[in-house]
Amino acid sequence: MTQVLSGEMAKRKRIDYSKFALAKTVPIRSPKHLAYVRTFPCSECGDTEDIQAHHLTIIKGGGGMSRKTDDNWVVPMCGICHHYLHWMGEQPYWTERKLDPKIYAALLWDSFNKKELNNG
Repeated sequence: MTQVLSGEMAKRKRIDYSKFALAKTVPIRSPKHLAYVRTFPCSECGDTEDIQAHHLTIIKGGGGMSRKTDDNWVVPMCGICHHYLHWMGEQPYWTERKLDPKIYAALLWDSFNKKELNNG
C-alpha cells in the first residue's frame, strides 16, 4: 500500500551530522610543523638528505577516504625510504622493521608545539 504524503510530512528534517561519532572534522594543516619534521634525519636509515614529511596512513586504518592524514601524524623519511614504503605498503613496511611510527609522530608534534610556545 502506497501512502501519499502532503506538505509538512513530506519535508525531511535536516540531519545534524556533528552529533555522529564519525562527524567531519577540520583537518590539522601546519606547514611550519612539516618544515620542522624535515629538519630531522630519516626515521628509517638516518640519512639527512632529501628529507620528506611522510603522512602516516595507518592512523586512518589503512588510508583512503580521499583525504590525507592530518599534519600532526608525520615522520621524516629520506626520498629512497619514502618511495620504498609506498611501494611496499605502510603496514608491512613498519611491521617488518618492528617500528611504531605513531609514537615518533606524536613526540615530534609535542616537541614542535612546545617549541612554538617558547618562541611565541
